[in-house]
Amino acid sequence: MNNFEIDFKTYLQAKIPVLIVATYEWQRLHGFCVKQSKELDYTFYTWSVISGRKKWDDSKKEFLNDDKEATDPIDILRWYMGDENRNSLLLLEDFHIFLHQDQYQIIRLIREVCRLNPETKKTLVIQVPFRVISKELEKEVPILELELPREGVLKDILESCIDELEYDSKPHSDSDKTEIAAASLGMTCMEAEWTYRKIIALKKRLTASEIAFIVSEKEQIIKKEGILEYFHPEGNFNEVGGLDKLKEWLKQRGRAFTHDAKSFGLTSPKGVLLLGIPGCGKSLVAKTIANEWNLPLLKFDLGKVFGGIVGESETNIRKALSLAETISPSILWIDEIEKGLSGLGSNGDSGTSTRVFGTLLTWMQEKKGEVFVIATANNIEQLPPELLRKGRFDEIFFVDLPSKEEREKIFEIHIKKLKRDISSFDIHTLVDKSQGYSGAEIEEAVKEGLFIAYGHNEELSTENIVNALNATYPLSKTMGSIVKNLREWAKVRARLASSAEQEIIKEDNQDPKIPQLKQEKHNPFV
Repeated sequence: MNNFEIDFKTYLQAKIPVLIVATYEWQRLHGFCVKQSKELDYTFYTWSVISGRKKWDDSKKEFLNDDKEATDPIDILRWYMGDENRNSLLLLEDFHIFLHQDQYQIIRLIREVCRLNPETKKTLVIQVPFRVISKELEKEVPILELELPREGVLKDILESCIDELEYDSKPHSDSDKTEIAAASLGMTCMEAEWTYRKIIALKKRLTASEIAFIVSEKEQIIKKEGILEYFHPEGNFNEVGGLDKLKEWLKQRGRAFTHDAKSFGLTSPKGVLLLGIPGCGKSLVAKTIANEWNLPLLKFDLGKVFGGIVGESETNIRKALSLAETISPSILWIDEIEKGLSGLGSNGDSGTSTRVFGTLLTWMQEKKGEVFVIATANNIEQLPPELLRKGRFDEIFFVDLPSKEEREKIFEIHIKKLKRDISSFDIHTLVDKSQGYSGAEIEEAVKEGLFIAYGHNEELSTENIVNALNATYPLSKTMGSIVKNLREWAKVRARLASSAEQEIIKEDNQDPKIPQLKQEKHNPFV
């Protein structure tokens, strides 16, 4: 029994007169209502503005038209308040369109239902597609959200879809069915069903070999929401130059998702916050970690959470976090988290940013699903202190500029990607000329060197890359003082991602020839 079913049953047993249930999945909600009505010996009715009132006949296992002319929302509420409707449950479907302030009569009637004597044993269930409640009702009416289906429910849907298939066209074992259901996690029941039926229509079968197709369909569904983006795992830690301490820490945490680790007493890791200088590998680590751990990677764009409709932002973040938990174990990547929280504390959003941030913090602290959060940030000044305290993340790492040894590894990685023989390059010269450059700046220098070589109709050489480096003014020089103070902050507030000795940055940013932006002159640490 899931959390929703427990709460739903408890409210009905407690004779709560009105409930709001947020879900798109009318079939599952009907199933819960039928089950609880049978247990409590209630008469179960449904109503919609199109179909009117229907009554459930348990012997026939179907709804009978009780009054298809009863399509007025005020009339149905008045009818339900009548004395003849004791021991009953009425489900109002898609009723959110009537929960606005201008519908004062409907709001008032619902409040009247809230005052009915509990001994009448009536419960009015208001189904809405997303979490919404008017101000007038929020103190009187509980609201429940039906979570996305787990594997067991999806396996039932799978069974119903493959009943008519020939045996050889079905999943060959129960483990195959489990794999298909697991691949469908994150879909609603309806989305899973039409995905299965789509596969059957195209291929006349539904076996474990269609899992890639199911994942592809799920990606499109997630993308349609516009808040989460499904990333295919790519690369590995060998493609990340340096950051040995961080990679070792991540390898240890990745093992904690195994059954043996749980038997040993380990709990699933919460996440990691990567702070540091732009272009030094924070996002690259986030992309490769999913492949190392063989877990799905979801990129969470906090900026897209905020919507214009009242309550929409809070609904969006709850939906995104719920989806991440549903397909757990998974990795949730929040890139440049400080930008998503930039409106925190401002007066222009009526506290929406604060509520969204509060929802995120609470979820990070109390989440039950195996969701590893990897957040990256460049600007520490914009991060609220609540995010940095222990308990939100397992650890905070500082990602610094690459050391001499790390730059050598980075050059090797990018030159080999171009299918060039590394022995034909003077790596020591490249390493010396790139002191103070970030990994991203080194990568771009190698690419630019390739353009230079192609333009001169010659093979890529050390000289081409050196020329590209000389044409680049690295961030560490234009913002040297800020980088220096950032390092001082990290010494006591974070763990270093690399064991390599930090190189001293030549502070050329005081040179009057170098133009500086206002934000570059500002030092947030003094």
